Amino acid sequence: MYYHQVNIIGEIMTGCCHSKPKFQINGKIRLHENWQWTSGDKSSGKSLLEEI
Repeated sequence: MYYHQVNIIGEIMTGCCHSKPKFQINGKIRLHENWQWTSGDKSSGKSLLEEI
């Protein structure tokens, strides 16, 4: 996905993210994400999002 957000000083930041959903034994979803900013410092990283 491609995304944008407004940071705390009002700048619009853009980025892209590839998310891979994995279903857990308990039926909840966990997203494994690789992301990168396409604006600003163009940094990248990985995130793990888990349904609660």
